[in-house]
Amino acid sequence: MPLQPELDIWIRNAEDRWFSALGQYLEEVFSDTFLPSHDHTHHLRVWNIARSLLEHISTFNKHLDPSLVEGLIIAVMFHDAGMVVTREKEHGRISRERCESFFRDRKLQRPERFEEVLEAIEKHDNKDDRIYFGITPDEPPDLLTLLSLADDLDALGVIGVYRYAEICLVRGMSMRELGVNILGNVSARFNHISKSCAMCPQILRVYREKYTYLVSFYDSYNQQLLLESDPQEVRSGYLGVVNAIRRLTLEGKTRPEDLPAKVEKNDPGKLVIDFFSQLKAALEGERSK
Repeated sequence: MPLQPELDIWIRNAEDRWFSALGQYLEEVFSDTFLPSHDHTHHLRVWNIARSLLEHISTFNKHLDPSLVEGLIIAVMFHDAGMVVTREKEHGRISRERCESFFRDRKLQRPERFEEVLEAIEKHDNKDDRIYFGITPDEPPDLLTLLSLADDLDALGVIGVYRYAEICLVRGMSMRELGVNILGNVSARFNHISKSCAMCPQILRVYREKYTYLVSFYDSYNQQLLLESDPQEVRSGYLGVVNAIRRLTLEGKTRPEDLPAKVEKNDPGKLVIDFFSQLKAALEGERSK
């Protein structure tokens, strides 16, 4: 029999114990850092995805337990806390240190899987290493795989288009490098996702559509780039979307959900306006879960 009834209880217990405290902690951590793509709202979305993964896995895997659920919510809620210090891969180590200090400073009892939690937080963005393992019926999935999958699934679809553009621009990537680098990164990510989630066809069906959307967007971005001599000045089309993110978010400190009202004033064309309307709807939909 599926573990669904027990899993619902484990999730509810983990959320009751940790969700409010860690959510408040993240809001405080990011209060002086403007990084919408990876701030507390990103962590909440990743938890929603992780919870959905657990629900699907419970239909064929009988080895889930409360300690896995508790460990996962803690790992999710700390995994990018180090982004307030650095946007590079090293943020995983800093996120781990923040998790350790959170428990130490508050004299909290460490959960059963604490060492596994810390390892998952530190290594979740080490895309050059093997951090994904196939999810099978025979053994419980490990926390690093679950965290990495949930984090990567959040990087797809219209939210993923925004998230990739923002973090790549923050890291200093040029407009001409951006599209090619994103397509290479997301292709590798989705290949790992497909292998790990082979037994979760519903998950793959939903997120394959989101992957296709993102690839189509940046393919079109690259095509438009070939026609422009000064891409940073373009206000329409796919380049217009990325330029709006650069100007209004990175430079203007506008949150993504507030972008539709801003871009309409500049009359950048239907594609740009539609994109940010879709982004706002997607973000609001995630918050309502």
